[in-house]
Amino acid sequence: CQHGPQGRCLQCSGRLVQNVPLQLYSDFCSAFSSPASSSTAPPPRALGGQVAGRELTFPALAALTACLAPEPGERLLHLGSNSGRSLAAWALLVPRGVACGVEPCSQLHDAAAASMLRLDAEVQQRIFLHQGALLDMQGEWHQATAIFLNCDGLDDGRLAQVAAGLERVSPGTRMVSLGRPLCSNPNRAPTGLQLVRQVLYRTVCSGNTSVFIYRKPQPHELNS
Repeated sequence: CQHGPQGRCLQCSGRLVQNVPLQLYSDFCSAFSSPASSSTAPPPRALGGQVAGRELTFPALAALTACLAPEPGERLLHLGSNSGRSLAAWALLVPRGVACGVEPCSQLHDAAAASMLRLDAEVQQRIFLHQGALLDMQGEWHQATAIFLNCDGLDDGRLAQVAAGLERVSPGTRMVSLGRPLCSNPNRAPTGLQLVRQVLYRTVCSGNTSVFIYRKPQPHELNS
């Protein structure tokens, strides 16, 4: 946001500031070989004919995770997981949390795999990396309790396919769309989902990005 550190606006109002142990933050930084809170890195480069998508800084990931309020052992699926920062953060921040990433770009997938090897062995065991198209594992999406979607590089047709798949996830699942909403109207949600909120979070290399948080309601919530 453009205001000073003591200011407030509608974009940042209610956003959580999450305190985490210093060792946990240090482990994350060591895995990615650079200060995780940096927002001044060069813009993403084209990799294998694709553009590396935006990724959130560690403080932003910690705040977003706190906003989702996961229980111990919850499972994250990140479609378009890039270098895997969100996966490492989830596994570090959520006790017994499991994180699975699907990344189309082989170079980003390899970079993520190398970073995960720098994490503690127990944390590594709870992170799974898959290299392939975002829709390849659509039949398994229901196993996740939280789903992140990186919308960089998705045209309207592909985004509509992803949104349709999200309608079939389990009730209570939270969905986070990075960079653009799942509907042409940002104030609405796809069929069967609820828009929880829209907020700005800091990215590693491209300033702030809009983040749209959705949720699939429980059946009793639909009848109330």
